[in-house]
Amino acid sequence: MKRLFSGIGSKIVFPYLLLTLIVAGIGAFIVVSLVTGTLHERFNNQLLDSGRVVAESMVEYEEDRLAVLRQVALTEGVPEGLASQNHQQLQLLIPQIIVNSPTDAVVLLDRNGRTQFAWDQTTDSDPEATFANTNFAQIEDVQFVLSGFVDQYGDKRVILVDTPSGHMLFTVGPVLLDDKVVGAAMVGTAVRKMAIGLTESAIARVTLYSQSGQVIATTLGNGRENIADLIEEPASQYTAVLNLLTESPNRYQVVAENAETNVPLRRLEVLNQDYQLAFGDWRLRNESFGLFSVALPSNFIVNAAATSRNSLNLVFTIATVAVIMIGYLVARSIARPLNRLVDVTTDVTEGNLHQRTGILRNDEIGTLALSFDTMTERLDKRNRQLIAQKSELAAILQSIADGVIMLDNENNIVNSNPAAQKMIADITGEFSSASLQKLFAASSTNISIEGSEMTSRYDMNGRVLSASSALVKTPEGSPSGTVMVLRDITRAAEAEHLKDDFITSMSHELRTPLTVVKLYTDLLKRSANGALAEQEHTYLEKIAKGSNELEKHIQKMINISEIQAGTLHLKEAETSFTAFIRELANEWRPKIEAKEIFFAVQLPEMPLLVSADTSRLHWAIANLLENALTYTAEKGSIQLTVHHDSENVYLRVADSGVGIAHGDQPFIFERFFRAKNDLNYGERGIGLGLYIAREILELHGGSITMESKVGVGSTFTCAIPLQAETAVIKEPV
Repeated sequence: MKRLFSGIGSKIVFPYLLLTLIVAGIGAFIVVSLVTGTLHERFNNQLLDSGRVVAESMVEYEEDRLAVLRQVALTEGVPEGLASQNHQQLQLLIPQIIVNSPTDAVVLLDRNGRTQFAWDQTTDSDPEATFANTNFAQIEDVQFVLSGFVDQYGDKRVILVDTPSGHMLFTVGPVLLDDKVVGAAMVGTAVRKMAIGLTESAIARVTLYSQSGQVIATTLGNGRENIADLIEEPASQYTAVLNLLTESPNRYQVVAENAETNVPLRRLEVLNQDYQLAFGDWRLRNESFGLFSVALPSNFIVNAAATSRNSLNLVFTIATVAVIMIGYLVARSIARPLNRLVDVTTDVTEGNLHQRTGILRNDEIGTLALSFDTMTERLDKRNRQLIAQKSELAAILQSIADGVIMLDNENNIVNSNPAAQKMIADITGEFSSASLQKLFAASSTNISIEGSEMTSRYDMNGRVLSASSALVKTPEGSPSGTVMVLRDITRAAEAEHLKDDFITSMSHELRTPLTVVKLYTDLLKRSANGALAEQEHTYLEKIAKGSNELEKHIQKMINISEIQAGTLHLKEAETSFTAFIRELANEWRPKIEAKEIFFAVQLPEMPLLVSADTSRLHWAIANLLENALTYTAEKGSIQLTVHHDSENVYLRVADSGVGIAHGDQPFIFERFFRAKNDLNYGERGIGLGLYIAREILELHGGSITMESKVGVGSTFTCAIPLQAETAVIKEPV
């Protein structure tokens, strides 16, 4: 029972069932809503199109009236007849102009606004009787036209007049004679007739309202009188529509894009037929005459929505039942092999790596089962290999004479071999993380650092250990600890110490006989008084030269012994580094140019003060120049450049010599090391110059770096701290 409700099959089937029901219900609701919404959208779009057609048709009516107005005002004889109030002349001309036009009425006014001629085609009685003896002077727009007033829309005006035959919309314009206003012409359209025409154009019922909400004309209910009372709107509706439409740049287009939110709508029933109305501003020449509405029957929306809802509910019910049955079968087919996978996984977790699922299917579950079986088989094989490797590694660590210690990031011992345990215990008295820390705190010397590996030397209780350590990193690159290899080099250290003592002793001992050789060589040269043959004189010169070179090498070894012993002390003084290098360059220039080597010196104008022992510093830099001269062929170049930053002054010695091989570069500053190169095989030396240069520069608080490429040349860069008064300078002058 527990497996029934907690198993993966139940967790698939029950949520699937619930989700199917929810999705089906939501889907049915959404689809029905979309269908209904689509019908409403189509309906509103139809209202939108009808409203636009009404607005455009109103403009067309206005253009027709303007065309007739121009024809009347510009017909020869009309201005003269109006100016002279010649009724017969006007009677003869006007009917001929308007008889075939869409105009319903034409009225000609004199300068005082009184009717001089009128013609109404909407009445069956006398066409002149409707406007006979009518005074339009009290209408403001008529006064503007008669006064010749012109605004941004021209000199024409539009007025709505309630006549005995119904409301008429007139376009009023001036009649000119010799560029003077002699009267006005009014061309009108019957509002009732215009509403019928708008209905035919828009294929929708059209109603025109005054600004007070009174119905002026409508085609709803075939224009019955009681219909007007039903659809009249309050005056506040006029203001509301104006406010809404004014916010839109398309306010003259009647119905905005979304009629439901941007245009006032109204539903009403007329003659047992439901209609929906959309309102707009009835506006001509930027003047509002009231509202208009377009109406479409809306009964079909409700009927269509109900029919769609029933059909869709039936379809969704059938589809839901089918989906549930299919989902149940699919869930069972998934759950069975997954349960088998769970059982096998549990056994593998407990260490039984011989278990296999045995599931053979051509779907994702079959692929998963095959991958799991393959993984388990490889895991079993890898587990056996790891056990074998662990045994081999343990045997190696147990047998090697060097000590191996694995430390974590806090320098705590994680693993070690017996050799390391005995080594630490013999020196510190016990083997523990604390005793190892005591060893680390003892006097130590960093021998070399290459990449992530560092070799150090520790001297404690008369024993000397060499420790090579390297970081252990995770696959992501973060440090997880350190592995350290310890080697007891006490005897080697003692031998090295004896060698240094021997070199020091021999250097001092060799100086005495060498002094005698130099002294008597000099005496022979001075006392010969020309009695020596040329060959004998040459021998003495070679003896003197060899003695000087031997003395120089002996002095280097003595200085090295002082450096090693820490007894080489500097006599520092404030020195202009610029002047010092200039003097040194002048000293070496004859030697360099004698070998036909181009010698370039680039120095700043400022002094660049440093604290230095000039004799020792001269020796260090002279070693660099001597190397450059020795290993640069004729026609080559040597460049001496000084620059600085805010903290240090830099000396750059660059040559175009033979260069140093990449494999020799890590050892170039060690004692007695000479780079092996076929190009410099014949050059003599004992490999101390660069070592001395580095030690002296470091005694000054500086450093030296090297860049070199075989066949291209080498560049040595020395850095020495600036004095405080020049350290603020950012760039050389």
